Amino acid sequence: MESFLQEAQQRIQTAIEHLKTELSAIRAGRANPSLIENIPVSAYGGKMKLMEVGTISAPQPTLLTIQVWDAGLVHDLVKALQEANLGLNPSFEGQMIRLPIPPLTAERREEFIKLAHTKMEGAKIEIRQIRQEVRAEFDKQEEAGEFGEDELERRQKMLQNLIEQAIDQIDELGKAKEEELTQI
Repeated sequence: MESFLQEAQQRIQTAIEHLKTELSAIRAGRANPSLIENIPVSAYGGKMKLMEVGTISAPQPTLLTIQVWDAGLVHDLVKALQEANLGLNPSFEGQMIRLPIPPLTAERREEFIKLAHTKMEGAKIEIRQIRQEVRAEFDKQEEAGEFGEDELERRQKMLQNLIEQAIDQIDELGKAKEEELTQI
């Protein structure tokens, strides 16, 4: 990898990792701790992620449990789960919260597929923004006489290849998520 593309590559990789995190939070009818681990919870005068206030586990394919470390946070946690609008109905006993995962309806699956597409499009926009910023930097360098027109063209082609690979990767992630959501 050419040194002038390393920063762009890192930024693209960060955007793709963020998309992976976002897609993993879209449920597919199976209990998966990543579905709820990043939900913000009001705790100790601020906001914390759910995974920072309790242990999340999936003892059954259709059940998530949260062992809350501080009993005083149970009600805040239940409220955060309800406000997350995931279609889950938490119940609790002591410091244990149970989240049964209902099977997805066809309508809900379509909503989740649309949400996945929205998140994919957001990642593509971010990638295109990176391309625009890097191209602007190349233009500045060329105008300053750091390299010639041929080198500018070569760099832009390499950048475009990098962008196309990233967009293909985003499309593959989206197809995999869509397939996961359409399985019953």
